[in-house]
Amino acid sequence: MDRGPLRIATFNCKSIKRSMEDVRHLCRTCDVVCLQETWLLPHDIAYVGTIDSGFGYTATSAVDTSVAIVRGRAHGGVALLYRYGAFQKVSVIQCENPRICAIRITICDRPILIICVYMPTNSDDNLEEFINCLSAINAIIDEQGIQPAFVMGDFNADPGKLFYNELMNICNEKQWSCLDVDMLGLDSNTFTFISDVHGTTSWLDHCIADMYSRH
Repeated sequence: MDRGPLRIATFNCKSIKRSMEDVRHLCRTCDVVCLQETWLLPHDIAYVGTIDSGFGYTATSAVDTSVAIVRGRAHGGVALLYRYGAFQKVSVIQCENPRICAIRITICDRPILIICVYMPTNSDDNLEEFINCLSAINAIIDEQGIQPAFVMGDFNADPGKLFYNELMNICNEKQWSCLDVDMLGLDSNTFTFISDVHGTTSWLDHCIADMYSRH
């Protein structure tokens, strides 16, 4: 298959229904779209498939409707959309953690693993869950044995903060790279989030790649 560069976008949409046109715009320009905070209930997951007829998808809901009556809006949730016809083959990888979804794509006979993630907010109370998510991601990469592997999304990991430091620890341990930080630099004043309440900025979204991604 003769093709140009693989185009991937990651976007915290804060409700896929509210941000539908923005997601459609990304679908027009990208081959893979990673979404976080889709805010879908389990029975609404199929909505992702209505965004663009030229894309397949996999998605999760963070809402467990079996434990209680749901009050208020849904929360969390991730999705991966992939362009039909852009790849030789696409396989959805089943992930048990609702903060994670993953696909295996094949381009020019070369498999690539793409993982989308939405991490909990940065706090001491959430550190254990954050570490558990990183462990789940590492397990998927090890079990699939696919090289290269890319992990992208909202890590809630602002440079200098607790979660970022923990993320860098596992990157160093596993010889992973944080591509956005490596390419832009910590002194670039990059930000991916603006607080509606305080107007402050944070660099929460990242693209992590294994050691084989640069070859």
